[in-house]
Amino acid sequence: MSKDMKEGLISQGVDYNTALERFMGKDDLYERFLVKFLDDENFSKLGENIKAGNVGEAFKCAHTLKGLSGNLGFDNLLEEDVRIVEILRSGSLDGVEELYEILREKYQKLCDTIKKCE
Repeated sequence: MSKDMKEGLISQGVDYNTALERFMGKDDLYERFLVKFLDDENFSKLGENIKAGNVGEAFKCAHTLKGLSGNLGFDNLLEEDVRIVEILRSGSLDGVEELYEILREKYQKLCDTIKKCE
């Protein structure tokens, strides 16, 4: 992984060192998973399900995204995603749209960083 990519990820709130430990120190493997993350549909489906008022499906997407974010060291996404998961877990959508917008901004910046370094 290039120094620029590593620095870009860290600047976006990624816990690079912890994530790399999860990937047994293999930065090439970690980088492949970062690129695969760009193709994951859980974020877009989360937005669609929130908009449609489908709490159950939104919860599944948010929970999956939380797991992916945690495993990849995306601490910057976890804060809002954890809050979204907990609200949805309670069967509510109260405040979820606002949190999703905050999450969307962070998600887009992170994806842009990953794309620049592909």
